[in-house]
Amino acid sequence: MPFRRFPGRRGDDKKTPEPQQPPAAKPPTARAEEPTRTPAPPPADPPAAAPSPKAGSEPAPAVTPKPATPAAPEAPASIAETAAEPAPAKPVATHPAPPAVAPAPEPEPAPVPEPPPPLPSPERLRDILWDIGTRFPPPFTSELMAIGIVHPRLGYLTWHVGEQAVEDLKSRVGHDRFHHAALVVRVYDVTDVIWNGFNHHAMFDVPVHALHGTHYLPIERLERALMAEVGFRLSDDSFQALARSPARWFDRNRPSGRFALGGLYVGRDYQRVFPIENVMDAPVYERLNYELQDYRRSEPLKVALVHVGIGPDDGRLDRLVDRLAEKCSKMAVRAEHFGREHVGDGADGGSIDETVERRCARVFAALDRRHRVSAFDMVHCHEWYSVPAGLTAAQTLGLPVLLTLHSTEEERSHGRAREGDSAVIFEWEKRGIRAAALVAVPHASTWHQLVSVYGADAEKVVIIPDVFEDPQSSLPDAGDARRRLHLNPDWPVVLFAGEVSHASGADLFIAAVNHIARNRGDVQFVIVGDGPLKGELEGGIHQAGLGDRVRFLGPVGGDFFEQVMIASDFVALPARTWHDEGLAQYAISLGKPVLTTHQAHIHCIQHGQNGLLTYDNPGSIIWGVQELLSNPLSGNMLRWLARQRSGHTQSVESVAAEYYLAYEKTVAGGSTPRHG
Repeated sequence: MPFRRFPGRRGDDKKTPEPQQPPAAKPPTARAEEPTRTPAPPPADPPAAAPSPKAGSEPAPAVTPKPATPAAPEAPASIAETAAEPAPAKPVATHPAPPAVAPAPEPEPAPVPEPPPPLPSPERLRDILWDIGTRFPPPFTSELMAIGIVHPRLGYLTWHVGEQAVEDLKSRVGHDRFHHAALVVRVYDVTDVIWNGFNHHAMFDVPVHALHGTHYLPIERLERALMAEVGFRLSDDSFQALARSPARWFDRNRPSGRFALGGLYVGRDYQRVFPIENVMDAPVYERLNYELQDYRRSEPLKVALVHVGIGPDDGRLDRLVDRLAEKCSKMAVRAEHFGREHVGDGADGGSIDETVERRCARVFAALDRRHRVSAFDMVHCHEWYSVPAGLTAAQTLGLPVLLTLHSTEEERSHGRAREGDSAVIFEWEKRGIRAAALVAVPHASTWHQLVSVYGADAEKVVIIPDVFEDPQSSLPDAGDARRRLHLNPDWPVVLFAGEVSHASGADLFIAAVNHIARNRGDVQFVIVGDGPLKGELEGGIHQAGLGDRVRFLGPVGGDFFEQVMIASDFVALPARTWHDEGLAQYAISLGKPVLTTHQAHIHCIQHGQNGLLTYDNPGSIIWGVQELLSNPLSGNMLRWLARQRSGHTQSVESVAAEYYLAYEKTVAGGSTPRHG
């Protein structure tokens, strides 16, 4: 029969065996090893392995043991054997007492996992969500003041003041002082100070009308730290704060005027380390780092720079050569300039071929003397008139030659038949291209000319841009330049520069001048250059009575031409055939748009950005000039100059870095070693 436990203290429960068959034996448990709570004499001997009464004891009369289940293992002596012995005589209990040890139940089957509770019904879910919504946001338990940033020109104030805080303040300051008190948010400027309540730079109050709310705060001054307090301004004009926000920094919404673009170039294996001026030129130095990895050098390169000028405009190029040599000196290059004494000193008499050869002979003599003292690694020649000196150095001294052609005769002659001096120049250029280990040109169009017209090997022609001047920080003053040139400072100036010929479109420009000058009386035109059409076109202008509006200046020097360019509003290059990009590049560098034709193939001009592209007919040229007279591209040119200043165009130093790479290639034979 089942057993029952009577209520009461556990220690007082009486446990006596029921007159039933002992249960099947089971392995002892921690509970079975505890001593029985029923007092019984200890056994005389250790319990036997089998469950049987002890010797000398009387068996319980009411208990008749039954054979154990054959499948059950034998149980060791346990408290069940002790419970089988008769207990001392005691009063018979009204109810039978439970046995000392509960009988072992039958083996329970493996527990079956309970199924998950059913999901709440949609109605219950709605109730839960409604309850959450009514409790969110959680109620404030204290006073709050915060200041946030929407953007640098707009702040965000939020505050919360409890009713109890207001009552406490009334009790503390008195109702008389609190009479007519105003709730305000007081904002402090605490830039660069540890605030003690009095040392702020400035403060102002924002009137508010509720104990909790938000407010958008316009920010007048940037780069300031602001802090806010919410409280009451009392009737005596004192302020009692109830909550305070942390300080927030309102940064600028524009680039800083204080910046540094300098950096340090560190080559592979730390072989080349030198400072750089503009980290915006990083792509150039990345390519330099990659291509120079196989050029090992233990001492600086020694380069002989040769520039033998023959005209007044060569002083500008001479200054570029000096600047490049100065920048290259930081990159383990020792460059020495030869030919400076001949720049711009006019012709020596005789043909241009003879003049160039005489000057190059003197330059080579000076180079040879210096080479005997400290040997050069290579020669760098600029333009065709330095080629004779470079060829002599290559043949006599065995030095490799790098030739830079800033423009070609093909561009300057506009592709017309070569004869006279033009044929001589073209031939010198071809000889220099064949003899040079490497040839550098400033534009992609010039690269195509060398390959297609001059027959140059495409692999030994590289493109290195020209940067004649430092980037302009602002547009030059055109009015001052016009006064120096005796032009009306208030009238716009249109400039044509180049050869006065059909190929350059000079006749198209004069046709546009005749039409525009008759319709507008406030435009000035300047023509710089010489050519076969100069006399005819100038005579036609005087016959039309426009001599005071159109100025033919003829050939001018470099410094004077710069003033003419500054005085101009834009430059017209209406060429009928391929045209040199150098003048267009120079005009853009001074912030001047360029009007040109599709036939000129001047790739640096982007229509509607830094100039206009027209066709080689008078009507199209007239349209373009009239469009640019309204100055629609002034904003674009200012943005272009800003990008140029910030490093979006190459600097002189980055061009010098490209020449440094070209020097290494020239010394190596005009090719880059295969990596790996």
